[in-house]
Amino acid sequence: MIECDKNKWPRCWDCGTEFSPKRLRLGYEYCLACGDGYAAKETIRKSKCVAPAFNKGAYQYVGSLEDAKLIGR
Repeated sequence: MIECDKNKWPRCWDCGTEFSPKRLRLGYEYCLACGDGYAAKETIRKSKCVAPAFNKGAYQYVGSLEDAKLIGR
C-alpha cells in the first residue's frame, strides 16, 4: 500500500508521477493515465468472457470456472 504524508502527494507505481490523495483513498495506486491503460486491458479481457447460458439464450458474463462448466447445459 502506498502511504503519503499530508504535504506529499502519492506517486504512481508505474510512471512515478504524483496523483491526488483522494484517488489513493478510493483505493487506486496508479495515476489516471496508467489506470486508463489497465482499465482498457481489463475491458478487453472481460469482453472475451461471455457465452450463451442456454440454447438460443442471451450472452452472459462468465466470471468463474464453475460457471463456465455449466454453460450450455
